[in-house]
Amino acid sequence: MTGRLLLGVCGSANILTLPQHLIALAEGDGPQIRVVMTRSAAALLPPTTLGLLCPDVLCDGRDELTTHHVSLAAWADRLVVLPATANILGQAAGGLASGLLSTVLLAHERPVLFFPAMNRRMWQHPAVRRNVARLRADGHVVMEPVLGRTWQVATQDLHDNCGLPSPATVRAVVDEFLRLPLDGDQPTGATAPDTTVPDTTVPARHQEP
Repeated sequence: MTGRLLLGVCGSANILTLPQHLIALAEGDGPQIRVVMTRSAAALLPPTTLGLLCPDVLCDGRDELTTHHVSLAAWADRLVVLPATANILGQAAGGLASGLLSTVLLAHERPVLFFPAMNRRMWQHPAVRRNVARLRADGHVVMEPVLGRTWQVATQDLHDNCGLPSPATVRAVVDEFLRLPLDGDQPTGATAPDTTVPDTTVPARHQEP
């Protein structure tokens, strides 16, 4: 599936699997990819490392003044955020623009696909549930995270947390997202990617009415 994909990357511990996801997205007839990293993402995974897999990597704190967010947003056929933290979900839902990625999110005129990854308690928090509901109501696609044993940096041990789907699953969802018509998008309903994945997903403790 060809096209132009802008990949937003946030500072979740799940960023450690990003190289495998990037390879899966790019292989075969994958789209042309550009990457925008937040400051926290760049602190966890050096942009030079991603640069070995993708030649066009931009970062908060380094490229804001030399990169025009409007032209970057217009370049992308589709914008995908992987991993998406609670912070970027809140910024996108609230229309905030504190960095390059959040500014590009505001300038992009098409639906955005988010793959959340965070502590399970954070995902179940009422504020995060409200932000997810707001994004979906605005026409964006927020995938349900996958429950799995992941390394929790704060406690330095393994916990059941909300992580990313497998690289193959992410590729399949992104391919479906890229197939949506670019003109007159209708992101919700039968044509949009299913927000659940064929892994174990985490139910929200606080459901929106």
